[in-house]
Amino acid sequence: MIWRKSGFTQIELIMVLAIIVVIAAISLPRFDRVIEDYKLKTDARQLAWVLRCARQEAIISGYNQTVLFKPNLNCYLRISKKHTTYTLSRNIIFPYHECTFGVPDGGGDYPVCGFTPTGAVIPRAGKITLKNKYGKRISVVVNVGAGRVRIEEY
Repeated sequence: MIWRKSGFTQIELIMVLAIIVVIAAISLPRFDRVIEDYKLKTDARQLAWVLRCARQEAIISGYNQTVLFKPNLNCYLRISKKHTTYTLSRNIIFPYHECTFGVPDGGGDYPVCGFTPTGAVIPRAGKITLKNKYGKRISVVVNVGAGRVRIEEY
């Protein structure tokens, strides 16, 4: 009886590993774009949630609620009894010229979105856009009439 040893040679294993490395190197940039798109969508959802919560808190408490945007710092603050700061993910920015919210009466450099106890928007409704490093944009829009918050993808 003739016995043969079965298995893979070292050369075959090295060739398979080389092919896996080449495939991974080709597909890695695509994963980065997917991750950046995910971070952009997550930040837009969080911003919309903060605006909705501010509106709801204004209606429930009977006091104005405000969200202050700081595009140069890539963060925004929910101003109420307890101020909360939210920071955007890395490589996600607020393009300053793409924000249509007003600045508060009496000055101030930063745009704000506030809500009255009736749910109306003060000083005015508008939108703020978030952008990732690949240039993809998502806007969070606050409607004029009812103060409803929605997300627009481009």
